[in-house]
Amino acid sequence: MLKPDVDHYTRKVEIDGEMTVGEILKTISLDPAYVALIHVDGKMKDLSFKPSNGQTITLQPPVSGG
Repeated sequence: MLKPDVDHYTRKVEIDGEMTVGEILKTISLDPAYVALIHVDGKMKDLSFKPSNGQTITLQPPVSGG
């Protein structure tokens, strides 16, 4: 389980060089299967997106209901 370092829902991650969102998820031990949507600057992105320095990535999990 991820331990938040900003607030209950936020994790600050620093990376070396260019990494895709998928590579970042692996670095923090988060299975990409638990990510349904990736938002960056109000736009949908995929696991191949390479964020710039300081960019905020919002991840949303799959949702089910009944």
